[in-house]
Amino acid sequence: MGNRAWVGVLLSCIFILYAMFCLPAQAFNVFSSVGSVAEIITGETFSRTSMLYCITGILLIGGTTFFAFGGIHKITAVTDKMVPVMAVIYCGTVLLIALLNIGTIPYFFGAVFGGAFTPEAVFGGFFGTALAQGVKRGLMSNEAGQGTITMSAAASDAEHPCEQGVVQALGVFLDTMVVCTLSGFIVVMAHLWSADPAAWEGLKTQQLPLYLASITSLTPGSGADSLVTLLISVCYGLFAYTCIVGFIIFAEIAANRISRKRPFIYFVRILGALVFIPFGVLSVMAGLELGNLWYISDLGNIIIVYCNLPVLFVGAKYAFRATRHFKKKDGTPFTSDVVGISCDYWDEKAKEKG
Repeated sequence: MGNRAWVGVLLSCIFILYAMFCLPAQAFNVFSSVGSVAEIITGETFSRTSMLYCITGILLIGGTTFFAFGGIHKITAVTDKMVPVMAVIYCGTVLLIALLNIGTIPYFFGAVFGGAFTPEAVFGGFFGTALAQGVKRGLMSNEAGQGTITMSAAASDAEHPCEQGVVQALGVFLDTMVVCTLSGFIVVMAHLWSADPAAWEGLKTQQLPLYLASITSLTPGSGADSLVTLLISVCYGLFAYTCIVGFIIFAEIAANRISRKRPFIYFVRILGALVFIPFGVLSVMAGLELGNLWYISDLGNIIIVYCNLPVLFVGAKYAFRATRHFKKKDGTPFTSDVVGISCDYWDEKAKEKG
């Protein structure tokens, strides 16, 4: 963008806004997980205003504040190792459930393909209803095209920028095509809307309860219901909390692009830990459903996508040049000359290699 500082400042402000808007929904997800785990262990159902939820809210706000003001690097060192393990446990558990219910797999494909070509689906897609919903949930699963996942990508140590690009592409595949598809697999295989219509009406707007009810439906009388739902609930909660930590870290990275003055950085930390997280906590305890908090997240998604897409079009030629250089594999280092714009980091790295 021609080394215009205001572009970076503007995008940083928008990203901070996006990160903050996503925090309440993730706080809701943590509550859902804790509530589910407590119900499995005790066999009791807890109300939104119960002591369990009050303590969870206090711990969530306190823990997030602690990590935001000094302990963030310690927890990221743990989550870097924990997230892949959680993903493997989650996918392995879901695949096992699918194999135990292999007889319902034909129903899954029949329901998916049959539903895709109904008049409602065709006209919904034609008028943009299905497209809009797909884009919104797709962005929440992998952030492709938003420009936000570049925060974690840029923190990596790679020999060539396209190496990390390949990793990010693999991330999109794993997030959406593997993890999300497996989740949908379980919900469709259980088909609670026909097996238990009354339960479906109460669950269809809720994420974790619907998913756990589907799992329970697929493992009846096996004695593994509690263990499976406990594992899924714990993974779900840890995924949500690592998202909270990630959003606050990335918001701080964006804030440093605007100003490195300590008061401003503290302001951003306070905004996340002591404003938006408490807002999510109070939303849960007030009885607000997750669908309402998604609207806030969707607004942040929409704003940042509209700002990032023009940048993608402008910067595409540089990405193509970098890709051509990467594919040649002729041993020459990646430098500013390769793409035609200033890349100080890569120039210095090339000099270090000699």
